[in-house]
Amino acid sequence: MHRRERALSIALAIATLAWAAHRALRPMDETDLFFHLKLGDLIRARHAIPFQNLFSFTYPDHPDPDLAWGFQVLVSLLHQWEGFAAIVVLESLLVTLAAALIHKGSVRAGAGPLAASIALVLALLAADQRIVARPHLVTFAGIGAITLLLIEAERRPRLLWLAPVLILIWANFHAGVFFGPLLIALTLLGGRFDRVRIVSFKEALFILLLSIVATVMTPAGLRLPRYLLWHTGLGATRVIEEFRRADAWDDPWFFVLLTLCLLALIARGRRAAWRRALPALAIAPLAFRSVRFVAEWALIAAPFIAIGLTPLERWLRERRSSIWLLAQTLAIGLFAFDIVASRVEAANPLGLAEDVVPFRAIEFVTRNGLRERLYSDLDVGCYLLWEGWPRYRVFQDARLPAYPDEFHRALDETPLEPAAWDALLRRYRVDSALIADPGVNMRAGSFDPEEWALVYREDDALVFARRTPRFAAVIARYEIPLRVRFRFDGGSRVEPIDEPPARAPFHDAAGRCEWDRRLARALFNEGDRAGARRATDDMRERRCPEPSVDGSGAR
Repeated sequence: MHRRERALSIALAIATLAWAAHRALRPMDETDLFFHLKLGDLIRARHAIPFQNLFSFTYPDHPDPDLAWGFQVLVSLLHQWEGFAAIVVLESLLVTLAAALIHKGSVRAGAGPLAASIALVLALLAADQRIVARPHLVTFAGIGAITLLLIEAERRPRLLWLAPVLILIWANFHAGVFFGPLLIALTLLGGRFDRVRIVSFKEALFILLLSIVATVMTPAGLRLPRYLLWHTGLGATRVIEEFRRADAWDDPWFFVLLTLCLLALIARGRRAAWRRALPALAIAPLAFRSVRFVAEWALIAAPFIAIGLTPLERWLRERRSSIWLLAQTLAIGLFAFDIVASRVEAANPLGLAEDVVPFRAIEFVTRNGLRERLYSDLDVGCYLLWEGWPRYRVFQDARLPAYPDEFHRALDETPLEPAAWDALLRRYRVDSALIADPGVNMRAGSFDPEEWALVYREDDALVFARRTPRFAAVIARYEIPLRVRFRFDGGSRVEPIDEPPARAPFHDAAGRCEWDRRLARALFNEGDRAGARRATDDMRERRCPEPSVDGSGAR
């Protein structure tokens, strides 16, 4: 390779990695991080891992197979040092490290510089939804390290003995460590098909055995196998976005990569390089079954895709070298343009996203004493336990194995009908609720006004309070005379409550005037001028003071 070509290839690799870092450098908006932070703080304070739920009032004593203690302590230390900015930097560094290892492995396996960059970019696009501040970022780096180690071991077989050490470190940061032994086994098996023997059969078996043992050499021990088996039944217990099957509409880049893998396999025929192809093909069904593994699979598949694209790059370089050089130059330019264009008007990436949770609603429930037995969704629960424990416990959070299967089944299978939902909440003595993203949250319409008062309403959250003497003052001060309805084909909508519910504190003359005044204001804010006028007319009939519906009564 000429000096100019080599310099351009190096520049392309740097630009690709800079783009990878840029993709991860964004405000922290991952709510799972909050429970990891709280556990990290707790581990540092107690010098022990609790291995039980602790943070919920529903199942505080249920076992919690914490398999990410190393990551939790790391982010706790970083947050103490420089807040969320340091965690955002960590996220970007881990993604960049994983990208660098995969890119280096692709090139060392024989891929061209342009092919390696294209494959890596496609892998990162497929992984985009999983580029968040969670411990699986360590698994990204672990996959990159094991992939490069296996490729380098073809030249220096003794390097393979480092695999159990890497896996031991990896195991203390994330349960995705099971990919380590799996990659080793599939790569060595593929090598037999390729008639490439990295180490002897006995050495391979011993290294693989050590690697498997290393996965459980952690404080969690044999909780790892049980945790992995727990995943096999999760689809029947809780409907969670990241556990759904991959589909072409939501995960197009997965299917692009899968197609490229199959095309590469067909094109190479007998020269398929099974030690690269077998891991990608064997793990693809796992990614298809659960999109939470698409990112890991994409990184595993990238070297094989890069090798598959290399004959095209080689042809272009030999026949149209000027176009090949131009293509690399354009790629560098596109990376630079995307980075600069995205940063011109973007918010400061080094911090907490402003909309990660409904902060104003949380402040409202805290200020008005609604936190003790508060229902909230998984994401908000993560923030609430980080911000409020031990003063407050939560209904649920995203540590799914820390709750029993019957709990998950009940939450998914309870109908939207208010009576059934209220019966479930009564089982756990819930007397308030914070519903985030009410426009699309199907539980927004599950609260009967006869039992629940709507006391807070913004675009990002609703708050309901049960009609009990304890919350009488809060309801009297804040109740909004609207009922929320939900339909799958239209989301949430509101309708007026013309008459105060039987247990609402608005049945005397002054109370009815206040009810109509609030109703007029609420309908005006909804854009229902006719409804606001009707409520105003009702007030006139009762000789109530006139409300202001000219925009000054914004909710």
